[in-house]
Amino acid sequence: MTVKTLKEMKEYLSRHGVEDGSAYTNGGLGGGDIDGIEYVNGVWYSYFSERGSKHSYRTWPNETAAVAYVLPRAVALAKQYQIWIE
Repeated sequence: MTVKTLKEMKEYLSRHGVEDGSAYTNGGLGGGDIDGIEYVNGVWYSYFSERGSKHSYRTWPNETAAVAYVLPRAVALAKQYQIWIE
């Protein structure tokens, strides 16, 4: 399956037991050290959520590029945390 939008990414991850805040976060701070994705003032960003703060921001030219970066990292982390459901 090709995932191109944040909505598609969230639906895909949810189907595998991965919810916002567990192995990724959408605009917030996660429950651990995880990647985040957000859209602010017309710009797509990824960041790292760690110890109650966001850092290591990267800007992306579009939603698809941001999702392409965050999704495989979220999948890998979910599998590492053993929350991934096939």
